[in-house]
Amino acid sequence: MIRGVTLLSAGVLLLSAASARADVRVEMTADRTTLSMSDQVAVRISVQAEGSGQPDITLPEFEGFQITQRAVQRPMQFSFGFGQNAPVVTSSTQYTFVLAPMGPGTFKIPPVKVVLGKNTIQSQPLTLTVTGTGGVPGAQGNNPALQQGSQGRPVATDPQAQAAAPTPQATGDAAVYDNDAFLRTVIDKTEPYEGEQLTATIYLYTRRNLQQVPQVQTEASTDGLWTHDLLSAQRSLEPTRQVVNGRGFWVYTLRRFAAFPLRAGELTIGSMSLTISRDSVFDLFDPSSAQPDLKRNSVPILLHVKPLPPEGKPKADVAVGQFEIAAQLDRKQVVTGDAVTLTTNIKGKGNIRAVRVADPVVKGLQILQPETHDLVEAPGERVQGTRTMTWLVVPKAPGVYTIPPLEFATFDPTTQSYHQVRSAPLTLTAAGNARPETSATQEPLQPSDADDTGADAPSWPTIRPASELERAHKPLASLAFYPFALAVLPLLWLGAVIAPSLRKLRSSDDADSDKRAIARAEQRLTAARAALGARDPRLFHSELAGAVTALLSVRLHEPVSGATQTELRSLFTRRGLPEALGKRVLAVLAECEFARFSASAVSDADMQQRLAQVEILWPQLAAFSPLEQV
Repeated sequence: MIRGVTLLSAGVLLLSAASARADVRVEMTADRTTLSMSDQVAVRISVQAEGSGQPDITLPEFEGFQITQRAVQRPMQFSFGFGQNAPVVTSSTQYTFVLAPMGPGTFKIPPVKVVLGKNTIQSQPLTLTVTGTGGVPGAQGNNPALQQGSQGRPVATDPQAQAAAPTPQATGDAAVYDNDAFLRTVIDKTEPYEGEQLTATIYLYTRRNLQQVPQVQTEASTDGLWTHDLLSAQRSLEPTRQVVNGRGFWVYTLRRFAAFPLRAGELTIGSMSLTISRDSVFDLFDPSSAQPDLKRNSVPILLHVKPLPPEGKPKADVAVGQFEIAAQLDRKQVVTGDAVTLTTNIKGKGNIRAVRVADPVVKGLQILQPETHDLVEAPGERVQGTRTMTWLVVPKAPGVYTIPPLEFATFDPTTQSYHQVRSAPLTLTAAGNARPETSATQEPLQPSDADDTGADAPSWPTIRPASELERAHKPLASLAFYPFALAVLPLLWLGAVIAPSLRKLRSSDDADSDKRAIARAEQRLTAARAALGARDPRLFHSELAGAVTALLSVRLHEPVSGATQTELRSLFTRRGLPEALGKRVLAVLAECEFARFSASAVSDADMQQRLAQVEILWPQLAAFSPLEQV
């Protein structure tokens, strides 16, 4: 017994000695401290501990760099001693990180923190300098729009501090910086000419990769501007990484559109507001750890739209951009009274919808009002298009006609000069006389003077080849409309008999058409389930949103694909869709739209949840009966 107590006491003393001798050494080094944007740097972290137990190592965040390679080595050595040489456990851990810079600047890597027992040891921080140019403009915080506070230091704002829309700014790059998340608006021109294109882009910067789709409360207003979306609805978009004020952010491109000012003066691209959820799957196990949502607003941009220069400005309408025009006739020769087609094609860069061409006027030609068709596209994010105008031309009399050039005035913002764009003149030949008009009555035959034999010749009455009874009124059967009047009565009877059948048939056709459309919508819902099983987030969200919009189009009897959230909300209210149901539909569509562009941040659980939401909404939408259009 005494021997056991002695051994136990010796063990406690040995452990106490080992704890007292606990020693930790930590070191962080780099193979270089200055590098260019095309270089990489290797950072090595070494932790050596002597004592009992394993050390708790906290590694730093490498802000401003992407980790391209990493390696960990943990060799372990044991040594035992007696007496004064107490047992010692020696552990060694070595980390190697290969980093690629995300942008130029000077970055301070925080120290490595090691805890062993009651001892806490830190390494020295590491400072790395990246020279040269690269990355995204403004990504390093050199842009004043991404800085606030004295001496250019970033300001960490309260999560709710950006709930109110900021004051409009007369700058092409504006943001209210925040350490967690913020919106940035970039516009290439803040002083455009009236009718000149400017391009606006709204970015979302977040410290963490999004786990849920942000809810957009209001879109950026564009009053006084004609806009054209530059991002395809089917685009595949993944977030990029940028460094702002020494911090790494995930960057999402939310909106990009071309805008054309419709008038001169002060115009504003309004604030976009959204809510970012910071919940995660771990909050299900610890609800107290859930963080409040972030409400963010973009900075409104104030535009100063310049009027077109008065010097040399034509009196007629002026199209802003670079355009050309060509005209042609489908035939150069025509029979008098027949119609020919005059077609004009206008092509160029700019707002093609703003181009105005006056109708040609030619004496002797009847020219009807034109049909106009526009095709707008934006290759390279510069809007251009084609306007096709078609007139019917009818010559009233034979002859050779010259159709003068079709023309309009343009203003080129790049050269700040006016031009007159015109087509070539055209010649039209009309041959043959127009059909003469015939008289319904003829003058009675008169006796010829050559038949007179003399003054004593008898006077004969007018000879009539046929006899007829003279009546005060013509009989009803001789009137021209009499056969048509006889035909009307049977037609009326047929209409009374057939019309109900036609209405019933039409109603049946409409019902069959609705059933076929609902079946197609259900097919897309089935395709979404298949995409979920195949773990294809993009196809899943595309088919799920397509199924919901297809069902809405059937029930509302009008297309809803491509409509904005604001337009859909107004349509739901106008057609009597219950407000609660409409909100849930809009939420699902918004989540599908955003998740389709950020498929890497979508989990299987998220997709299953959205599918369950749609399956709950489906019978309610299918049973909805809309109000009639006013």
